Amino acid sequence: MRHAVVFDVVGTVFNLDAVQKKLRGAAFDAWFERLLHSATSLSLAGQFEPFAALAESTLKTTLAKLDRDLDPAVILGAMRELPPYPDAADALARLERAGVLVGVLTNSGAEQTRKLLDTAGLGDYVAELVSVEEIELYKPHTAVYKHAAERLGVEPRRVTLIAAHAWDVVGAKQAGLDAVWIDRLEREWPFPRGKPRRIAHDLVEAVELVLAKR
Repeated sequence: MRHAVVFDVVGTVFNLDAVQKKLRGAAFDAWFERLLHSATSLSLAGQFEPFAALAESTLKTTLAKLDRDLDPAVILGAMRELPPYPDAADALARLERAGVLVGVLTNSGAEQTRKLLDTAGLGDYVAELVSVEEIELYKPHTAVYKHAAERLGVEPRRVTLIAAHAWDVVGAKQAGLDAVWIDRLEREWPFPRGKPRRIAHDLVEAVELVLAKR
C-alpha cells in the first residue's frame, strides 16, 4: 500500500528567523500566536478569511498593542521570502528515493506557498500542494487533514504529518493520520497529554523516523 508524507510549511520547512529578527524580541511570538489563534477562531465561528489578509490584520493589532513603530509591509514582505531550512532538500530527496508520496499542507495560500517552494528549488519534490483555502477551514480542524489525505489518494492512517507545531500534530492525530513532531521551535510539548512517541530535532531525522516505520 502507498504511503505519503505531508509537511507543514511555515516554521517546519521554511525558517521564520528572518521575520523574527525584523520584529525583535517577543513581538514575533505575540504576533504569530495571535495569527494562529485568530485563524482557529474563524474556523470555530464558521468563517474564513485568506491567511495573507489575516496575517496583516493581526500584525497591525500586535504592533498597536505593543506600541511598536514598524512598517507592517516590511514584515509581511519577509514572510513571502522565507528561506528553507538547510536540511529541507535532503529530507525531501530521501523520501523521493524511497518512493514515498510527498505533499505539503499549509494554512497559507496556494500561490504564495508554490512560490516559496519553487524559489527554494523544492517544488519538484512535492506531488500535492494542499492549502486550507480549498475547504475554508484552518488547521488544526480535522477536516483539513482528511482533505489532504483525499487529495493524495492515500488512506489517512497511511499518511504521516511532519510538523514543528504541536497543535498541528494534535489535529493530524485526531484525524487518523500518523505524525512526527519536530521539537526545534517549541522544545517542550505544550499539551498535558498526547505527546507523540516519535520526536525529531530536524527534518532529516523526522524523515528517517518515517522510513524506519515502513
